[in-house]
Amino acid sequence: MFTGVWISCLIWWMTLPAGQQYWVLASHSVLRVDGKTNINSFNCEVPNYGRTDTIWTMPGIGEKVKAGGELSIQVGRFDCHHKIMTKDLQKTLKATDYPFMKIRFLGFDRDLSKMIQPGYMEGEAEIELAGVTRRMTISFAVNPKTQGYLQMVGTKQILFSDFQLKPPSKLGGAIKVKNELLVEFKLYFKPML
Repeated sequence: MFTGVWISCLIWWMTLPAGQQYWVLASHSVLRVDGKTNINSFNCEVPNYGRTDTIWTMPGIGEKVKAGGELSIQVGRFDCHHKIMTKDLQKTLKATDYPFMKIRFLGFDRDLSKMIQPGYMEGEAEIELAGVTRRMTISFAVNPKTQGYLQMVGTKQILFSDFQLKPPSKLGGAIKVKNELLVEFKLYFKPML
């Protein structure tokens, strides 16, 4: 049986398109959201991804790099460091009906495998939240030598309304969350050898 599995893996490896590379996302990757109310500011985070996932990259036209793969972040794992705020955010994001926020990578403007010095890059992705999908460009600061990982810290300003969501409010509207959120993705990748 072991031989059959090994042969299957070898055949799969040999059939990969030329130049395609796979990257494993480390489980300690983090997602953070910063927002404001009419009274103060707040932050919520998924303190670690909690599992590994794989994306792929492949040379495209010119400097462009095609990408694929999906990250699924459990909305129920968001922690706003305040029980009521956490519950309100999860309710607003419809965590019961849509338990995952999904990020599907489509491409990058630079080849990840050639990032040997810290720098910047942009990525194209589809973000799905509460059943609504939006295509977005995300700016990344890249550090290729972070404890053996390629660290990509991406930031993106989004609006609740981008995903047809209404910001939460409390006390009959006396406390209102503003529509804008700053999302930070702190992703750690290793090439699959």
